[in-house]
Amino acid sequence: MFDDRRRQKRVAVNIPIRVKGADIWGNQFEEVTKSINVTSDGACFPLKHNIKPGSMLQLSLPLPRHLQKGAAPKAVYQTIGLVVRVEIVGTSQTSRVGVKFRTAKIKQYRSES
Repeated sequence: MFDDRRRQKRVAVNIPIRVKGADIWGNQFEEVTKSINVTSDGACFPLKHNIKPGSMLQLSLPLPRHLQKGAAPKAVYQTIGLVVRVEIVGTSQTSRVGVKFRTAKIKQYRSES
């Protein structure tokens, strides 16, 4: 009945996301949450801090092993997320936030052993 006009397919996956940004009052925060779903150009996740659409958030996500290069490195996908949607979830203090990824940078970490 309705056409799905999304450019990218959403994948329901629960991965940790470290979020840094400023709330609606300008207070800096850092929160660790888990994704609800992701696409190649964005993500949806719950957030306890009050933010508004148009905000920019710093995001860090683990890169799946099959996309990592080399035997030992652990990769972290770091990007800026433009907040495109904020939905209040029920009567809780949590919002469901949708972001579009703006830039990407992959950091390689190696064990020191």
